[in-house]
Amino acid sequence: MTAALVSTAAMSVGAVAVSLGLHPLIALLAFAAGIGAVLVAARREPDVSGPTTRAIVATAAVAVVADRHLFVASSAVAPDDVLAALVVLGAFVVPRGPRWAAIGAAVVLATYVTSAAILIAATRYHSDAVVAAHGAAAAVLAGRDPYASFDLVAQLARFGLPPEFATPLADGTRLRALQYPALTFLVPAPLVAAGLTDLRALYLAEVLAIFALVLLAMPERWRALALAACVGDLVILDQFVLAGIDPLWALLVLGAWLARRSRTSAVLLGLALATRQPAWLIAPFIVAWTGQRLGAREALARGAVAVAVALAIHLPFLAADAAAVVEGITAPALLPLEPWGIGPAKTLADTVGPVVPRALFVVASAAAYALALWTFARRPERGALVLPLAPLWISWRALQSYFAFLPLFLLSDLAQGEAPRSARVLDLGAEAPWSARPRDGVG
Repeated sequence: MTAALVSTAAMSVGAVAVSLGLHPLIALLAFAAGIGAVLVAARREPDVSGPTTRAIVATAAVAVVADRHLFVASSAVAPDDVLAALVVLGAFVVPRGPRWAAIGAAVVLATYVTSAAILIAATRYHSDAVVAAHGAAAAVLAGRDPYASFDLVAQLARFGLPPEFATPLADGTRLRALQYPALTFLVPAPLVAAGLTDLRALYLAEVLAIFALVLLAMPERWRALALAACVGDLVILDQFVLAGIDPLWALLVLGAWLARRSRTSAVLLGLALATRQPAWLIAPFIVAWTGQRLGAREALARGAVAVAVALAIHLPFLAADAAAVVEGITAPALLPLEPWGIGPAKTLADTVGPVVPRALFVVASAAAYALALWTFARRPERGALVLPLAPLWISWRALQSYFAFLPLFLLSDLAQGEAPRSARVLDLGAEAPWSARPRDGVG
């Protein structure tokens, strides 16, 4: 729990540094600290008093409102200002008890939702990701194949954004194809048909669903601190609400992990695979856990179900133009894109120039991922959602959104109540063969 809070605070500092245009080393070090915190986290119950917990929660609520002010200024006292003041006041004067705790949590969440709503209402789209999802949804509703007919630069112009918002390639051109799996646009399509004009409202609802999953899965004694980790994660607010990056993949993989003792997990994982590419990195870890706990046959069966679900969703588009689908959704990994994000690749490019070739970062991140999977497969107790994403920090493109949910994913380990044999998420000293692991029943 302490590591999740430290990681939340560190990465939030990094997000603010990026928003303020501070030196890139600040964001680099802040995200490095946040990712490191979840990797070396020891599993133990936090030893904090009631007043300290309240102060942490109040600080998170105030941070949300302060972050909102960075992007949308208020000429007078705004509703979220009032709610944040109530949270701070309540931290000192409200008596203890479950009823008051529930009321306090409701006010904290109301502060978050109000700040998010102000950001959505007062700003336009801030990323090519949400423009792509909205434009592709409109194309489907018009009876067109978005993979075959999509032009991101044209869609950016439709929403009043310049072509510079499109992902740049190394030769200076812009990536125009649709680069996301199908659920990215199929899920919002009915809402667009019903008149939704800003997909970020949907993304806010998905973020709140993630918060709900985390909070409901946590032991009651830790829920206040878990609420602070959820609300205080400014990377989530900035990337998934303000900028407009679809968090559905995170909701689905979190659901798949929490339901991993049930075969429902395979369906949720398949839906995640059909939503966004980070889920592709997490899937082998969930399958590895299944193999260790439930047996290799069950792991193969569930892996096959997940892949079948993802393929079935894409089947109409694959039948129409398989090459366009494959080229589009693999473009972020295969095309020579410019370095981007808060990792060493972009920081080096911005400070001393392109002194390290792209291939070195690709090899380093691939090796780190393989090491993480090997470590987890030998001892699949903690970090199934954390270890797959951490190596992306040393990849060619280390976007903030890749790491935003790491603190909440770490909390999902605490939520399950498994007694770990290792004290930390990253433990290279494990010596447990697959055949030696106890097996749980299949739900």
